[in-house]
Amino acid sequence: MSAPGAGHEFPAQEVSWQKRDVLLFANSIGIKADELHFLYELHPNFSVFPTYSLILPFKLTDQEVTDFYARQKAVHIPGVPDLDHRHGVDGQRKLTVLKPLPTTSAGRKFELRNKVIGVYDKGKPGTVIETEQSIVDKESGEVYTKVVSSGFLVGQGGWGGPKGPSTVNYPPPEGKAPDAVHVVQSNSETAHLYRLNGDYNPLHATPEPGKKMGFGGVIVHGLFSWNSAAHGILRELGGSNPANMKEFQARFASPVRPGDKLTTEIWRMGNVQDGYEEIRFVTKNDKGRVVLSNGRCLLKVTGTKSKLSVYPHVTITSVARILKLLPRIVPYYFLVSLEPLVPHISYDFQLAYSTQVEWAMDSHGAKELEAPLFPRWSFAVVFFSEKTASVPNASSQLPMAARFLILSPQIPQNVKIQSIEHSDSMVNIKWYDNHMALYSHDWLRAHSQGVSIKETKSVPQSQPEIQGPRRHFTPVVEPDQSPRVKYDDVMSDDKSLHVWLSHIWEQGFCFVDGVPINPEATQFLIERIAFIRNTHYGGFWDFTADLTFKDTAYTNEFLGAHTDNTYFTDPARLQLFHLLSHTEGSGGENLLVDGFAAAAQLRLENPEHYAQLVNQRQPFHASGNEDTCIQPSAMAPVFSMHSDLNTMYQIRWNNYDRAPKSNWSASEQTMWYSAARHYNDILKSREMWTKLQPGSALIFDNWRMLHGRSEFTGKRRMCGGYVNNDDYISRLRLLKFGRKAVLDNLGNVRNQSNNPYWYI
Repeated sequence: MSAPGAGHEFPAQEVSWQKRDVLLFANSIGIKADELHFLYELHPNFSVFPTYSLILPFKLTDQEVTDFYARQKAVHIPGVPDLDHRHGVDGQRKLTVLKPLPTTSAGRKFELRNKVIGVYDKGKPGTVIETEQSIVDKESGEVYTKVVSSGFLVGQGGWGGPKGPSTVNYPPPEGKAPDAVHVVQSNSETAHLYRLNGDYNPLHATPEPGKKMGFGGVIVHGLFSWNSAAHGILRELGGSNPANMKEFQARFASPVRPGDKLTTEIWRMGNVQDGYEEIRFVTKNDKGRVVLSNGRCLLKVTGTKSKLSVYPHVTITSVARILKLLPRIVPYYFLVSLEPLVPHISYDFQLAYSTQVEWAMDSHGAKELEAPLFPRWSFAVVFFSEKTASVPNASSQLPMAARFLILSPQIPQNVKIQSIEHSDSMVNIKWYDNHMALYSHDWLRAHSQGVSIKETKSVPQSQPEIQGPRRHFTPVVEPDQSPRVKYDDVMSDDKSLHVWLSHIWEQGFCFVDGVPINPEATQFLIERIAFIRNTHYGGFWDFTADLTFKDTAYTNEFLGAHTDNTYFTDPARLQLFHLLSHTEGSGGENLLVDGFAAAAQLRLENPEHYAQLVNQRQPFHASGNEDTCIQPSAMAPVFSMHSDLNTMYQIRWNNYDRAPKSNWSASEQTMWYSAARHYNDILKSREMWTKLQPGSALIFDNWRMLHGRSEFTGKRRMCGGYVNNDDYISRLRLLKFGRKAVLDNLGNVRNQSNNPYWYI
C-alpha cells in the first residue's frame, strides 16, 4: 500500500540565482579565504558550492524577503490533512549532484520539480513529509541535482496515517579515530546571515516560535549545520574541489543554538566505486550532543591539506630547541617524523622505536646546519591532558571563560598540531581546532619530566576486588521522575525533612517547590538542614554573572558536567540552587548526571578503567584569583573508596580544576586518559537536562551528582549555598534512627542498611 500523497507532483516552480547569491551562500556556511574560487566572482575557477541547490526551494526567484509561513501554508497534499507548516523542522536530507550548477542562471530557465514520496504519521511527536526535489533545465530537461528531504511537523501526528519505513543508518566505525576533524564556531548572527539566502523561517530570527515549539528560543537553521559539514568534508578530504562531491546526506538529530561550536568528525570507509569513496561523519556541539547523525558522503578523496605552518627553512638548532622543550610540556608527549632530516640526525638526537618509546639526545648538543623543511615533516600527539586550563602561567588568545571550556576527555586521541613557534622565552602552539596556547620556558622547565619517556610504574590493570558505588542508590533518568517536596512541609515538619534528606541520599537530588522567591527564604531552607558552609566565595550566594570571581560558574558560558570543590580536602556534600529571576534572554538549562550510576556502568563495561579512576590520584587546585591557591592536603582519585565499608562513596570530576600531572609516566597517562574518555562518554549518554524556575529550588549530592549548565543570555539571578558532609549525614542519621540508635552503633562498621554508619 502506497503512503498517502505518494507520487503527488506539485506544480513546477521557476528558480533563479545571481553570482551574488552564490557568494552570499559561500560566506554564510563558513567558506575560508583560501578557497577563493567560491568567494571571488573573477577567480578563473569561480564555482557554485555543490550543496547550493538546497536553498533554491526556499528562494525560488526572489530577491526580496518573503513571508515564510504564507508560502508554506499554500501547500496541500491530497489524502493528507491540512498541517501547520509553521511548526516544521528539518528531518533528513540527501543530495545527489548530477551536474554542477552554473554560477548564474541568467540567460537560461531553471525550475524546481517537487514530488511527494510519502507522508508518515509518527503519533504524538508529529508527522514526517518526504519529498524529492530536482533542479532541472526547463528547455533541455537535464537534471542538475536531486534532493530527498524529510520535514518533521512537530506535534501534528495521530491522524491515522502509516508510520512509514525505517531509514538506513550509516554509523561511524567503532573504535577508529576520525581521519579528519572540522570545527565551526557559530555566533548570535549565524542564523541571521544564513537566512538571507532565502530561508526566512522566523524560528531562526526571533525567540517566540522556538519557545512555542519547546526549543527555548532561536535555533540555527538545520541546513546551516548540514551545509557547513559538507564544506568541512570537501575542504578536509576533497581539496575544496566541487567536482569531487557526488552525494551528501545527514539527519538532523538535535537543534543548534547560536553560539554552539560544531565539531564534525570524519571517517574514510575505504570502499571506492567509480572513483568515489564512502565517507561517514557525525557533527556534535560543544556539549558533546550529536546535531547531525547518519552522515554519509560519496567523495573523490584527494588527500588532506597540510595544516602545519612553519618556516620554509629552519636550522637544526632551532628544531632541536623545540623538540627538547616539547617533552616538557607536561603532560604532552610527541612522536616526530624526522625523515626529511635523517642525514643530520646524528648531530642532534635520534629516535629509538621499540615497545618503549625513548628519546635519546646526543651529548654533543646541537650543531648549526641549514636544512629545508619538507612537507612530510609532521607532529603527532601521543599523550595529552588539560591544555591552558591546567597551566597557571600559560596565556591564551581566547577569553578568560573560554579558556576553561576545553574538556580533556573529549579531545580526540589523534589530536594534532597546526603550528609551533618559539622565541627565546616562549613556545606558542596552535592546535587542530585553532586553540592557541602560549607556554613560557620557565614553566616548561619547572614541570619537566626530563627527556626520557621510558615506562615506569603503572596502576594494576585488573582489580576485580574493587567494589562499585554504595548499594541502594536509585538513578533518575527522566526529569518527570524527579523527586519533589514542598517548602512549607519541609520547614514545618521533621518527617517531611526526613523525606527530603532521604530523597537526596537515595536519588542524589530533590526539588523543593513553593519556595518564596527571595534570598531570605532560600537561606532559611538551607539552614533547615545545617549551617551554610563558607568558602573563598563566601557563604550564602546571591549572584549574577560576574567575572571578578575568575570562575566559570559566575559567567554565562556553558558548563560541562562536574562536581564542585575538588580542590578542597573535604568537598562540600550538598549544594542548593534557587533561580530568582531570568529576564531579557534565554538558555541556562541545568544538567544533572548520576555519577554513581555512570561509575557502576563503567565497572561493568571495563573493570580496568574503573580501577584506574579508583587508584590513580589526581592533583587539583583553585587559583583563579590572585590571593587564592587552594589545594587538597593530598592528591585524590576520581573515585574515592571508603576504607571501612569497601565501597565507592565520593566522586571528584572537574576538568576546570585538574592540575598538571608532573609525576605521571607515559603508560599512566595513556591508561588514565583511556579510562577518563570511557567515563566521560558514559556521563554524556546519561545526561538529564531540566530548567530551573523561580519558586522551585534544586538541591543535590555534590559527592555523587555531576551538574552543569547551558550558556544563557540576559540577566540571570541565582542564590544558594553549600552544606558540609558531616552536618548533612548527622541530620539524616538522627532523623532516620534516633539519637540512641546512632550512639549505640558508634564504631559499628558492618555493611548493613540497619547500621546508621552505613549511611555515608
